Amino acid sequence: MKIKLFRGYFFIFILSVLSPQLHADKNSIPSGNIDNNTCIVCHKKHNPQLIKDWGSSIHASTQPVTDCISCHGKNHNNSAAMARPDKTCIECHGGDKSPVVHSYTSSKHGIIMRLEKNTYDWQQPLAQANYRAPGCSYCHMHDSNHNINSLSRDSLMDKKAADNNETSIRSVCQDCHAPRYITRLLVNGENMLEIARKKVREGAGLIEQASALFSESELKPARQVMEKMQHHLKNVYLGVGHQSPDYQWWHGHPALDGDLLNIKGIISELYRNKDTKAP
Repeated sequence: MKIKLFRGYFFIFILSVLSPQLHADKNSIPSGNIDNNTCIVCHKKHNPQLIKDWGSSIHASTQPVTDCISCHGKNHNNSAAMARPDKTCIECHGGDKSPVVHSYTSSKHGIIMRLEKNTYDWQQPLAQANYRAPGCSYCHMHDSNHNINSLSRDSLMDKKAADNNETSIRSVCQDCHAPRYITRLLVNGENMLEIARKKVREGAGLIEQASALFSESELKPARQVMEKMQHHLKNVYLGVGHQSPDYQWWHGHPALDGDLLNIKGIISELYRNKDTKAP
C-alpha cells in the first residue's frame, strides 16, 4: 500500500515539474502560416542538430533550395506527417517515370507501399519499423536525420565510397532485417556495381587509346555513348540501393553491355576506314 502511495505521489510530482515546460512548448508553436526562417530560428533553439544536418545536405546546397516549407508545408499542424508520404518526395524528384523514383516504385518495398500507403499512420516517427514498407523518407531521413546525403555516394566509380555510407544503410535496414541478410545484400550489391564499373572503364579505355589516332569530331559518337554508360551505371546503383531487379538488370547491366558493344563498333569502324589495326 505504501509503495502504491509513493508511486502516486511521485507521478504527481513529475507532472507538476514538467507541466509548465510542456505548456510553454505548446504555446511556443506558431499558429497559422509560417515561413522558412521562422522554422530555422525556432528549431535552432530546440534541436540544432536537425538544422545542422539539413544545412549539410544537398537539399540546402542546390538551387532551388529544398527548405522546411517545401516538405512540411506552411502550417505547423501535421507538418511531420505531411513530409513522410512518398508523394512529397516524388513531386520534386522527377515524377513516377524518373529513374530515381521508378527504381524504388518497381521494387518490392515500393509495390507494398503503393498498395498499403492509405492504411499507414503517418504520425509515426521514421524509425523502429513503424511502417511495414519503408518509403523515401523512412530510409533517406531515418530517425529524423535531415542530412539526405547520408545514404548517397560522392562517386559511383570509387569502390571505397561504399565504406562512407555503409553504417547509415545498416542503421536503416536493421529495423526490419537481420544483420546477416543485410551483409549479404551489401556484398552482392557492391560486386554488381564493380562489374558495372569494369564495363565503364573498358569503354573509356578504348576511347582513350583511339584518341591518339582520331580527332575529337571522329570520336564524338563514342563519347556520346560513354555519357549513356554513366546513366546506365547509375541505374545499376539505384537498382542495388532500392533493390529493384529491373534497374539492376534490364535498365542496368544489359544496357551497359549494349553501350560497350556500340563503342567497340564505332571505334572498329574508325580503324577500318583508316586501314589501321586497333592496338
